[in-house]
Order: sequence, then C-alpha cells, then structure tokens
Amino acid sequence: MTSKWLVNVFAAWQVERPKASLIVLFITWKLVLLSVACTSPYPGYDTSTRLLLPNETSDTKDQHVIGSLFIALAGKLTRWDAIYFAQISHRGALFEQEWAFSWGFAKLLNVLGRSLFGPHDEVALTAIAGILASNISHLLSVLVLYQMSILIAASSPSTRCSRVAFGSASLHVISPAGLFLSAPYAESSFSVMNFAGLYMYAYSLQAHANHGASLRDVSIVLSGLFFGVAATLRSNGLLSGLLFCFDIFECALDLFRFGELAKNLRRSIFLVIAGCFTGIGFLFPQYLAYREFCTATGFQQQPIWCARTIPSIYTWVQRHYWNVGLFRYWTISNAPLFLLAAPMLLIMILSALWIRSQVENVPSVKQLEADTSRASTQDGWISLVGLASARRFAVPQLVLGVLALTNYHVQIITRISSGYPLWYWWLASKIDAQRSLRLAKWDIPVEWAVKWMVLYSLIQAGLFTAFLPPA
Repeated sequence: MTSKWLVNVFAAWQVERPKASLIVLFITWKLVLLSVACTSPYPGYDTSTRLLLPNETSDTKDQHVIGSLFIALAGKLTRWDAIYFAQISHRGALFEQEWAFSWGFAKLLNVLGRSLFGPHDEVALTAIAGILASNISHLLSVLVLYQMSILIAASSPSTRCSRVAFGSASLHVISPAGLFLSAPYAESSFSVMNFAGLYMYAYSLQAHANHGASLRDVSIVLSGLFFGVAATLRSNGLLSGLLFCFDIFECALDLFRFGELAKNLRRSIFLVIAGCFTGIGFLFPQYLAYREFCTATGFQQQPIWCARTIPSIYTWVQRHYWNVGLFRYWTISNAPLFLLAAPMLLIMILSALWIRSQVENVPSVKQLEADTSRASTQDGWISLVGLASARRFAVPQLVLGVLALTNYHVQIITRISSGYPLWYWWLASKIDAQRSLRLAKWDIPVEWAVKWMVLYSLIQAGLFTAFLPPA
C-alpha cells in the first residue's frame, strides 16, 4: 500500500512539477547504480586503475572524509576507456593510439580539473572532475530532451504530450548506457551537446514554418555549433551533419519546383555554414595530430598514415590498434556481443520505422510554411512540424545503427545510442498509448524493452566496476 501511495503521489507531482520529478528520479537512479558499483568485487582482474591512481590505495587518515570518498569513487569508476581519458586529460596525448579518445572531453576534464582543484599532479583529481562532468551533463541532457519533446509537440498541446515528454526524459535517465553516463566517459557530454543541437534544429523548422527567416538562420548556425562541439566529444557527432545535407537537397528541389532563388540560396548558405561548424569539430583534432606527427622534425620516420590520401589519425588508430573496419568484428567469438547489442539495434530500427509510419507523406518545410493549420499526426502527440524534425532525426540514428552493426565494436551501441532522442520518443509513446487503453500490461515488446534497460544497466554497473566486459 505504501509503495502504491508513493507511486500515485509521484505521478501527480510529475504533472505539476515535471522537471523536479525528473531530478528526483535522476538522483534516485544514480544512487542505485553507485550502490551496485560500490558493492561490486574490487579491483577485478585488471590493476590499471591502482597503477594510475596510487593515492586511492594509500593511507587516507590525513585526508578529509569527503575527499577520501571521492577518491574511492574515482577508483571505482575509472575503468576501461576512462583510464585513457583521465591520463590524457592530465598530461596530454603522448602516443599515437591515444588520439582515438575524445580530444574534446580530455580538454574539458583538464580545464574543469584545474578550475576545481587548481594546478595539481594527481590523476585522481582529474578523474573526479570527469565524474562530475559526466553526471552534470547527464542531468542537463535529461532536461534538454524533455524541452525538445515539448517543442516538437508545441502545436498540439495536450496532457498526452506532457506524458510522452516526461516518459522520454525518464527513459534517458535509465538508459542502457548505465554507469558509462556517470564514469569519466564522453557519452553524457556528447548527449547534452547533440540534444542541444537537435533542439536548435527543430526550433529552426518551427521558426521557418512561422515565417521567421532570421530566427531560423540563427538557430541553424547554433545547431551546427553544438554539433561541432559534439563531434569533438565523439566522432559520431559528425553524423548529425546529415541533417544539413538533407535540407540542402530539399532547397535544391524547392528551387527546381518553385523557383525563389534568393530565398533558397539564403537558406542554403546558412546550412552550409552550420555544416562547416559540424565538420570542423571532427577535423580540428585530426589537424592537431597531423601537425604533431607529420610535420614535426623529431621523428626518424613519419607514421604510415601521414602519407595517405586522407591522413586521418583517427581512422588509422581505430583500424590498426582496435581492428575497426567493415565486417572485421564479424567473428564467431564475438557472437555473444552481437546478442548483447541486438535489443538496442532492434529498438533503433523499430523507432525509425515508427516515425516513418506516422503520415504517408511527410510535409516539406515549404509545405509547412504554406499550411501551418495541420496540427498533429495520427499518433496524437507530435505535431507535423515536429514530425518534419523527427523524420530527419531518424537518418543519423539509422546510419549509426548500421555502422555499429557492420564496422564498430557492436556492443558500444548500448551506450552511444544514448545521445539520440527518436527511440526514447517511440518507447514513451508506446507506453503511454498502452496505459491510456487501461490494459493490464503494456505491449509485450515495450515491456521487455524497459525491463531490459533496467536489468542491463544494473548488471553492467557491477561488471564495469569489476573491470569485466561488456565495455
């Protein structure tokens, strides 16, 4: 009875104070994951963390209690790639393979660590800065996703819109990325930057449909800036630039069908500027690496990749050191990892098919500008202007899913998918639709999906802390 009462109170509070409710849910879930992490066997089979953070195992009787807790927490969460991030952030990238790890996130940790703790020689403090950055970024991305969900439903306001927006943000809290969104990893920072870019992109379409060309152009450029920052954090941020390619193609079609050269040329120019900002975010770290390895005189022999047609250290390192490439991961020994990734890949595909099924013909931006009276889709919560955005969002999500299946270490899809909103909207809308029909249970696939998210995150938290795969 008590638990049911608490659920009813929370449900009522979510309507009146959705953001406060999301913060409460966020804190509760983080405490659950950290409890699992703290009770996990330690240090696991790999002692890299103890070698990197020697202060973690030193005598702490002279340290402040809170400081000791943070050092211990850093020891628990600095695992796998987080070891690279903490070390690179602390002393810079020294070796070729270290350039595969997020340049932007390493710089963020370096600046944040020095701002919080001043100049220091302890990698543990850099790791603590990474933990703070990840958790704050995750909370911000939850709130940005909520606002974006409200935005795309702005022309069809209803209680259902609010429920789906709240549900989507709640699902992002319990994302299968799990403890990776708390550890010194780039996933949380990427999510908030990518969500911010997608928000500005959706806002630009709203402005365009309401004849606000100047506001549209500014929003598009800001979207490109956010995507550029996201691309410095994770290379898949570059995929968001496909949105601008889509719109440039649409401008060309509109020019061919309707004329209006000046109008379409103006929009295309701002789209190109936004796309350039996105591309720069990916290319700038590549340029820094090229200047260090390919133009410096201190090397007896230049690395092989310097002589390539496209001298990218990132693609070279991924292929040479981590065996990333087309079908390279398709081995019998990796079959269990494909099984682990299968639920997330299936969710991403089904959500893309769902958004395509909402209307037979998605209106172009030109058509939305001419007819803003069409308010909503058959799903009942997303507006047609919002649908124009969501259908575009399916493109980078699908491309990411295909790349994960064919090129990447496939198991990482469970964490890098956290920065894409479409599948959250699909799950949240399905859950709300089933609840609205007052069925005893949700649609079975949706029920399994949510249970899988929770169980996967909890199990992964224990395995991650013990330095066990999947990572």
